[in-house]
Amino acid sequence: MELQKILAYQDIDKKVYACELELKQSKTAQEYAKAMTMYKSRTEDMMKSIREADEVAVLAERYKQTYKNILDEINGLNEVLDSFEELKEIDKYEKKIAQFQKELLNIERELTRLSKKMDECIDISKKSLDDLKKLEDIIKVRKIDMQKIKTEIEGKAKGYLIELKKLQSELPSNLVEKYNQIRKNKKMPVLVPASNDYKACSGCGMDISSDLTIKLQGGQIVECPNCGRLIYNAK
Repeated sequence: MELQKILAYQDIDKKVYACELELKQSKTAQEYAKAMTMYKSRTEDMMKSIREADEVAVLAERYKQTYKNILDEINGLNEVLDSFEELKEIDKYEKKIAQFQKELLNIERELTRLSKKMDECIDISKKSLDDLKKLEDIIKVRKIDMQKIKTEIEGKAKGYLIELKKLQSELPSNLVEKYNQIRKNKKMPVLVPASNDYKACSGCGMDISSDLTIKLQGGQIVECPNCGRLIYNAK
């Protein structure tokens, strides 16, 4: 008796599931999902460009500080050179200054590169922001269309949902809970018959243990260890 009721429950639920698929596969729902995916993608692009810009700003500040420190050291060496008379000492400090000048040139090049990178980040952020504003307008329209078709399909499913609620009160709560858990994992049908020899699940085709086979032969509903569906004895 319990098996017949849960199978009847599933027969009605299949109609609800069909309504859900109709909504999900509708052109309106697909266009709405596409717009939301694009919105998410553009948001991620903008956030990435902002993070990169922050990193560039930090690096640029470090290079600027290094640039300043080297200039300060060069100025200090120039003062020392003014006070030395021995050519050996002068030569040593001139080499040091030449090294500093080389480092300054490298820093200037790196700052130029970072400046270009910062401009790129700003351009990406601006474009992403413009795209997001356009997508927001599209999403508003798609959302209205989505609500219309959702209301229409929910109206079709309303009677089935009332029948399901009535049957739920006649079934063990743990069985209904298990059924809904499997259904939530997008596995329909939830209940499937065992193979003719009781050794396999007809839902996924995988073999089951001899213990489960014995339970099936005894009229029990068992859970497939592979796909998680509920298997029953159809004979």
